[in-house]
Amino acid sequence: MRENILLILQIITVDFFTAFGLYTFLFLIVSIFTKKPVLKKIDEEANGFIAFAGVIYFTVWIIGIFVFYADSNTEEQTSMLSRMFGKYWFGYWVQPLLWVSLTQLLRIRTIRKNVLLRILFSFLLIFSIEKYVIMMVTFHRDYLPSSWTMYNELSIYPSNFFLMLLAKILMFLLFVGIYHLIKSRIKIVLERK
Repeated sequence: MRENILLILQIITVDFFTAFGLYTFLFLIVSIFTKKPVLKKIDEEANGFIAFAGVIYFTVWIIGIFVFYADSNTEEQTSMLSRMFGKYWFGYWVQPLLWVSLTQLLRIRTIRKNVLLRILFSFLLIFSIEKYVIMMVTFHRDYLPSSWTMYNELSIYPSNFFLMLLAKILMFLLFVGIYHLIKSRIKIVLERK
């Protein structure tokens, strides 16, 4: 059960939140050059999908808290409660609540249309606090980059990186399309009743 919850949370954060941030940058660049109404419709559906994904994330996260607590022994439960409500409680709560609040704020039209807020939200959805801390520690002045190489057998080449980002955006748009189809089918069924 724990592994399934962690997998769902990872899929939502990596494949949906990060992909939405990348999609937003692509959308803002493309919207400078073209003003087609289909582009606005896709963006509305993408915002609706990411708000829905935020609700799913919050639900699974809350369920995960209870499952992890129930499956733990007494020592782990005490440690978990200490992390949740102890001296550094904000480290436990800030990132998930930030993701949920950002996705739900995108339901508001004025926030959704504000370019600067969309760019800020994209950065916050792409780079979590954990990723930010890792980058700061990595580039700290005491870190010795003697093992840095430009291209080794494990590195990602720029062309592969670009294709990986493009594939992530296309996969996100595929899920947005599926979300749109399901939403329109539900609307048709509700109108018939």
